[in-house]
Amino acid sequence: MACAHDIDAEFVYPSDSDVLDVYEETGELRMSLAVPCPECGTGLELDASVETVAEGDFELPLDDDRYD
Repeated sequence: MACAHDIDAEFVYPSDSDVLDVYEETGELRMSLAVPCPECGTGLELDASVETVAEGDFELPLDDDRYD
C-alpha cells in the first residue's frame, strides 16, 4: 500500500535524504530524491525541478566517503 500522508517540509531533513538521479526533461533540470515519510517511515521518491542555480559557500566534495 502506498503512503497516504502529506509531506511537511518541517519534518523532512537533508541528512535523511539521498539524490537518486539528476536528469534533463524537456530542457529542464530535474532531480529524484529518496526520503522517508516522516509519519510512517515508508521510502518515498520525490521528483523536483531546479528553479534556481547559485554559487554555494561550502567545500567540495561534500561527502568524502563517496569517493573512497
